[in-house]
Amino acid sequence: MTKTEYKKAITKEIIELLESKFNATNFDNDAGSYFTFSIGHFEGSLMRRDFEVMMHDNIKMGPGFTDEEYDIRDAAIVLEDTINKTIGNYLDMPGFEGTNNALKGLTIYN
Repeated sequence: MTKTEYKKAITKEIIELLESKFNATNFDNDAGSYFTFSIGHFEGSLMRRDFEVMMHDNIKMGPGFTDEEYDIRDAAIVLEDTINKTIGNYLDMPGFEGTNNALKGLTIYN
């Protein structure tokens, strides 16, 4: 398996994980380096390089926002953390090669 085939296989598995565990939909390969997707009313990005997920509503907010806006941000933080932990745990499954740091250490990535 080539480096490209390996990376495509992992990417496919992560997308299937997001679809099955979090009901993620509307995957779009926007800029080539990441996918955008939706989970309910939330939008997020899945980075191709390290499979990190960032939810778009997870932003720093100072004073002056409504309680609803703070609640949306807080829910996005929890969702993002949960997704990233789930992806990390999935990549650590026996028989499936490594976490993000371990992937960087593989000879096919050097």
